[in-house]
Amino acid sequence: MHSTRQNLQILAGGISSLILTMGIARFTYTPALPRMQEALGLGDAAAGLLAAMNFAGYLSGALLASSLSNGRLRERLFRAGLILAVLCNALLPLSESMPVWSLLRYLSGLSSAAGMVLGTSLVLEHLTRQGVRQLIGVHFGGVGVGIVLTALALGGAGSPLDWRLTWWASALLGLLFVLPAWRWVRSGGGEPHPQAGRRMAWRELGRPFLYLTGSYFFAGASFAVGTTFIIAVIQANPQLAGVGQSAWLLLGLAAAPSCYLWVRWAGRIGNLPSLVAAYLIQTLGLLLPLLGSATPTLAGGLCFGFTFMGIVAMVLSQAGHLAQHNPARLMGLLVTSYGVGQISGPIIAGQLMAQGGNPQIALWLAAGLSAAGTLLAIGTREPRAELQPECPQPG
Repeated sequence: MHSTRQNLQILAGGISSLILTMGIARFTYTPALPRMQEALGLGDAAAGLLAAMNFAGYLSGALLASSLSNGRLRERLFRAGLILAVLCNALLPLSESMPVWSLLRYLSGLSSAAGMVLGTSLVLEHLTRQGVRQLIGVHFGGVGVGIVLTALALGGAGSPLDWRLTWWASALLGLLFVLPAWRWVRSGGGEPHPQAGRRMAWRELGRPFLYLTGSYFFAGASFAVGTTFIIAVIQANPQLAGVGQSAWLLLGLAAAPSCYLWVRWAGRIGNLPSLVAAYLIQTLGLLLPLLGSATPTLAGGLCFGFTFMGIVAMVLSQAGHLAQHNPARLMGLLVTSYGVGQISGPIIAGQLMAQGGNPQIALWLAAGLSAAGTLLAIGTREPRAELQPECPQPG
């Protein structure tokens, strides 16, 4: 009974941390962006740069996290990230300076890395000690829950919130999740495992891991472009007035259970077939809004939301399998690839949109990047490349 209560607490804390550092700190930018563009004349290129700065902060934080083996230090930095997530959203509306915004979005990216990499590693280590590591998929659901909360709390195109109130409302919402994350996500303590501080050389990981890393780069780029611009692209189409926020809400609702479901399916049919299927559905989801009518657009939001965190969960859970004594370290290697994709994707998309004058370019690019990730994932088809499912085989 005591261990069950502990498991529920750390899952609640982990979900709260992802709601705050990912769902709110990162994804408030998506519904806020059209309001900032309308009120301030923020261009597509500048919007892409701000998104890239956030992802650059995430990458920096992931690299730092991958170098840490001391549990107590990871716990302290994780908690600092919780505070930083709220502060960055609260401070951004106080300025209209692009350099200030860039700095705040970079720092917000650091907080996202604290939640996703450090927080996830602490949760995963606890679940592994308890013999229930398959529950990590429940933890990842916090990202989707955070997106849903931003959609409901911040409103759609007709919301009375201007761009400043959008950011301040998100900061107030984020405060609700600081305490459970702070209190329940803790290090197990003790001395680090002898292998925990050792860097893993690429040659130890094998060619399939390199293919997977390349695939993950394209996944990161596709995810960043899609989540940054999807509402702006939809709202730019007069025939889709009011659909953008509904699509964002459905995206979050689909993302919330997606990690657990994808990992369960991976346990049944194998991780590689599940990973390829997720990529294909994601590609379809990014293309559907380009048809220009409401039903395909909403279906696209569902498909995209149901897959992008599933891809993350399958790959990062495999990182935990390959480095059980220090999952943050191997996660850092993968997140580096993902992070470089996240940085480059929005910059390229923003420049193409600015030059071409067509917002739909962003979703075409995101779909193409997702398709490239699919091809590289297929290239890992070797017995030793098959990823191990996190869930037990269903009976």
